[in-house]
Amino acid sequence: MNRPTHSELKEMLIRDTTLEQQKTLNTFYLREIGLPSNYKDTPELDEYFIIEEIENRWNDYEVSRIGTQQFPTNAEEFLAWYNKLHMAHRKTVSQFFTRLAERSTLEELSFYIAMENEVDGRFDDVIALAQLGMTGDMKLALAENYWDEMGMGVLEEMHTVLFNHSSEILRNISGERSGKVYAPTAALKNGNLLLMYALRRKYHPRLLGTLAILEHTAPYRFAKTVQAMRRLGMPEDVIYYHEMHIQVDANHGKQLIERVLMNLAKNNPEVIPELCTGCLIRYNVAVDYYNSVEEEMNKIRTIKKKEY
Repeated sequence: MNRPTHSELKEMLIRDTTLEQQKTLNTFYLREIGLPSNYKDTPELDEYFIIEEIENRWNDYEVSRIGTQQFPTNAEEFLAWYNKLHMAHRKTVSQFFTRLAERSTLEELSFYIAMENEVDGRFDDVIALAQLGMTGDMKLALAENYWDEMGMGVLEEMHTVLFNHSSEILRNISGERSGKVYAPTAALKNGNLLLMYALRRKYHPRLLGTLAILEHTAPYRFAKTVQAMRRLGMPEDVIYYHEMHIQVDANHGKQLIERVLMNLAKNNPEVIPELCTGCLIRYNVAVDYYNSVEEEMNKIRTIKKKEY
C-alpha cells in the first residue's frame, strides 16, 4: 500500500468531503493496528498532524450535535442519566430493527450483516486497547470481555472468526458473491469512532462510555437479527454467532456499567462529563448508521422490484 503524502492529506482536508475523510481515517487506523508483517506501512509522524486535524474537526462537530448539556455530578445521578439514555436509544432504533426482524428480505439482511462486519471487524482490538492504563477490577472486567472475544482460547470460537464465517455464508446464500461491499459514510463513522477513541488516549473515557452503550444495547439488536434469520430460514452456523451474543453482550454491558463506568463515576467524578459525551456521541453516530443502512435497504428493495 502506498502511503499518502503530506500534501495529499492536506488537500483531502481542504476538500472537506466527509466520505473521503472517513475513508482516510479508516485506512490510517488500520495501518496503525496492522499485522506485524506490515510494520513498514505504519504511519509516519508527519501524517499524524493532518489526521489529528480531521479528528478534531469531527469531534467538534459531534460535540456540537450534543448541544449544551447539564451532566450528572455524581455516580447516583450518572446511573439514572445513563439508564434514561439507554431506553431512549432502544426506542429510537426500534423501528429499524422491527423492520429487519419482520420484513427484511434476504438481500437486505445480507447487506446489514455485511455492514456490521465492515464496521466491527476490529472490535477485539478495541477492547484490548480499552484496557490500557486500567488497574484493579476495572481491568478485570474488560479482560473478561476480551477473553470472550477470543473465544475463551478456542480459535474457531473467536468472535471475529465466527462473524466473518457467518457473513460469508449469508452473502453466498443471498447471491452476493462480488466480494467487497462499500459502506456508506455513516457506517464508516460507526466503526471509525471506536478506533479513534481507542487509539487516542485523550478520548479514553469517551471510549468507555461508547463501549457501555454499544454493549448494553447489543442484546436487543442481536435478538432482532436472529428473529430475521430464523424467519428467512438461515442455517444454524449463520445464526450461531448472533444468537450467542444475546447473552454474551448482556453480560458485557452489565459489567461495563457496574464495574467500569460506575467505578469511575464514584472515584473520579470529574470524568463523568467525558463518559456522558462518549455515550451521547455513540448514540448519534449509531442512529445515523442505522438510518443509512435502512436507506440502502430501500434501494435494494427498489432494484429488486424493477427486476421483476
